[in-house]
Amino acid sequence: MKAAVINEFGAANVLQIREVPKPVAGPGQILVEVHAASINPIDWKMREGQMAMRYGSDFPMILGWDVSGIVAESGEGVAGFKPGDAVFGRSDIGAGGCYAEYAVLNVATVVHKPAALSHSEAAAIPLVGLTVLNGLRACANLQAGQRVLIVGASGGVGTLAVQIAKNMGAEVIGVCSHKNTALVTSLGADKVVAYDRDDPLRSDKPYDIVYDAVGALRYDDARRALTERGTYLTLVPVQGIDFFTPGQTEWQPGRAYFVAWFPKADDLRELADWVVAGCLRPVIDSTFSLDDIRAAHERSETERAVGKIVVKVR
Repeated sequence: MKAAVINEFGAANVLQIREVPKPVAGPGQILVEVHAASINPIDWKMREGQMAMRYGSDFPMILGWDVSGIVAESGEGVAGFKPGDAVFGRSDIGAGGCYAEYAVLNVATVVHKPAALSHSEAAAIPLVGLTVLNGLRACANLQAGQRVLIVGASGGVGTLAVQIAKNMGAEVIGVCSHKNTALVTSLGADKVVAYDRDDPLRSDKPYDIVYDAVGALRYDDARRALTERGTYLTLVPVQGIDFFTPGQTEWQPGRAYFVAWFPKADDLRELADWVVAGCLRPVIDSTFSLDDIRAAHERSETERAVGKIVVKVR
C-alpha cells in the first residue's frame, strides 16, 4: 500500500511517499480503507522530533491520527463493524498510522460515519472534537449558562469549540482576526472579538472559562479576566499549568489545566449525534492529496489555517 513515511525527524521534506506492507487487524481491531485523514499540529511536532520522548523513534514511522474510510477487514472478537461499513475515528496505535491507504484502528476509538458527512468532513472531526469535548467537560466542568472565551476561534480546534460550547449551553465569546469574525459568528458565537482591533481580556463581565486553543495568552493575564472559580485551559503546555490526567485529575475551581484525554467511542458518538442533529459541522481550510502531504504540513505550520486541513487518500 502507499503511505507517507518518515525515516528520520526533521522538516516537511523528510516525509516520503512509499510502498509499505498493508497492516493486519488484530483482535479487537478493524482494518480501514482510508479515504481521508487530516493534519493536526501534533503531527508536525512529532515529525520534528518534539514528541519523541512520548511516541519514540521507531522508523519507518507513519503519522496521522484522524481517519475516515471503509472497513476492509475485522479482527477476532469484533462486533458491530463489518466490511463495507463507513467509519471514522481517532487512532490510538503507535504514531497514528493514518497517512496511508490502509490503517488499523482499535474498535474502542471508532464509530460509524454519519451519512451527512463526507469522508473529508468526518476526518476533520475526531482529534479536535474530542479535545474540545473533554477539555470543556472534564478539565473545565462547563455548566450551562457560563461564559466561555475561546481564543483561536477560527482555527481547527476553535471552529468546533464554538459549536460544542454552544451545544453544552454556554454563552460563547470567540476570538479571531477581523477577517474571520463573520465565520465565527456563523458558527454560533454570541459575540466575536477581533484580537487585531480589541483586547479580548477587557470585558465588563468576567469569564467562567478561557479556552486558549492556540497558546496565545499568558496565564497571569487570563487569570485576571476570570471569575474567582474560573478555569483557564490551554493546548500548549507552559510552566505553572497543571497537566490534566484523565481518570486521575479531578477538576478544581480556580485552576489552570493543559488539556489531556484518551479517545473513546462514546465521546465520538456524541459528536456524531450533534452532526446528525445539524448543530455541529466541520470547517475545512484546504484539501491536499496524499502525494502533497509535505505541502499540507507546511500549511499547518503557518498556524493560519481557518478550520481543518484534510488529506484525501482516495
